[in-house]
Amino acid sequence: MAKIKPNQRISDVVQSIKDDEFRLPSIQRSFVWGQERICKLMDSIMNDYPIGSFLVWRPPQGMQIRTRKFMEDYETGTRLLSDEEEIPSSAYLVLDGQQRLQSLYLAFYGKYDGQYLYFKADSQPEKEPEDMRYEFRFLNPEIARLDAHWLRPLEVLKLNIEDISAFVDDKFGDDPHERRSRIKKNLGRFIRVFNIEDRVALQDVREDLDYNDVLEVFVRVNSGGIVLTKSDLVFSTIVLRIPDMERNFLELVDELNLGGQFDFDTDFLIKASFVVLDKGAKYDVKKLRDTEYVNRLKNGFGQFKASLLSTMEFLRTDCKILGQRFVKSNLAIIPLVDFIYRQPHQQAPDGQGTSMRQYLYMSFFTKFYSYGADGKLDVIHSICGQNQPTNIFPGKKIGDYISERTYVPYQFTKLMLTDVDLVLNVIAGGISQIPYQRGWSLERDHIFPVSILTDKGIPYSLIDDTGNLRLVNKTRNILKSDTIPAADLEFFGSGESDLRELFMKAREDLTLGNFQRFVERRKQLIFDKVNSFLGF
Repeated sequence: MAKIKPNQRISDVVQSIKDDEFRLPSIQRSFVWGQERICKLMDSIMNDYPIGSFLVWRPPQGMQIRTRKFMEDYETGTRLLSDEEEIPSSAYLVLDGQQRLQSLYLAFYGKYDGQYLYFKADSQPEKEPEDMRYEFRFLNPEIARLDAHWLRPLEVLKLNIEDISAFVDDKFGDDPHERRSRIKKNLGRFIRVFNIEDRVALQDVREDLDYNDVLEVFVRVNSGGIVLTKSDLVFSTIVLRIPDMERNFLELVDELNLGGQFDFDTDFLIKASFVVLDKGAKYDVKKLRDTEYVNRLKNGFGQFKASLLSTMEFLRTDCKILGQRFVKSNLAIIPLVDFIYRQPHQQAPDGQGTSMRQYLYMSFFTKFYSYGADGKLDVIHSICGQNQPTNIFPGKKIGDYISERTYVPYQFTKLMLTDVDLVLNVIAGGISQIPYQRGWSLERDHIFPVSILTDKGIPYSLIDDTGNLRLVNKTRNILKSDTIPAADLEFFGSGESDLRELFMKAREDLTLGNFQRFVERRKQLIFDKVNSFLGF
């Protein structure tokens, strides 16, 4: 591509993308637009709405920059790594407008989750709602073939204006005259907006800028938070300063998430790195200009990774948290990472498990990180470092701080039994949600069904009490329907014959008194078990 033209046809731009003349630098985040948003973009263009400008830059020849191509076959959740191959001398890097350009490229040349975009040639814009006047839809080809009026945009793009009439009469000859006239008008408009008029405004950053200056432009363009969040910008800057960190971070995220059991992301890694490397929890691109931070992250990534993996092991084995459902705040895990990071070989020291477990659960129960999280993380980081033996988790000091900020005593109370998921997970010894990916899900189940209790006049506050709840898989819950379960040990526990007797009595004679005695006894047993588990 020669010197870029400031205004271009959409057809030329998507062809340039196909010819690898536009690329994405590693500082760009992943593609995130859904199918509906792509359809609305196409509809907006058909309605002559402006689509904004695009910022591009052609690096000086010979400059080595990690880039990636635009995707032609996109699957939801795909995260492509940038590569180190030499940039074609004619290529421009897209600094702003990736989502729109990737969407246009998929619309004409690509697939989204195995489906192609189609345009409904007989759309009736005057009759459609304002949010989608011209119909665009992602479809499987076999579905699209059921209605000949669904056309691939590329098929329309290849038509010349003078060929439209013959094309429509040949392909839709059996349609009424009014419909064929509408199709001709729609196709003419499509060709005009996508293949005749200059609709893409390209702004070219000066070629003589170095990459750091270009990054500054990138940050300023995106700092409003509309295209990128601050954490996106921080990650982009990390990748610029330490190219290997793109792969390191994404692979570590996958490792932490254990095949979808958890939901950690690069935001979590960035904030955790800021805390353990003494830079404060707040996202701030300026921190990435700190050579000390960059060097410590680069040289100490192995230690950082080990501390995260060790923390996850502690989470699963000591805390009995086997899935994201029971992680009430990812941020609450960072002080544990911070503490383990300071340990030899990044392993939790013997004798500290109870104190660490208490902290994690109390931060969950009190919703400690629901506001002012960055400041709280910084205070706890400071507590861990203030005249504190390295191998002793300062649970007492942290507990006092949590109580001070939440006005809740640092102890497990019966009020906390209302956090049903957490307490039921504890008494079950940790519930794994791995099968969730196979259509299995975990649901709260009323031991005594709502419908039966309601018919007996039992108040709903008692029906929905923790003592009448358990966690079961969805299929089992459906099969159980509105029947009282048979007696088993799932909600009794070994050696709890008195609870079993109360259950059987309520099952045989479901009065308010019998049911209430069962619920209260079970709730007391739940409280005792969780309290013992936390070591209070």
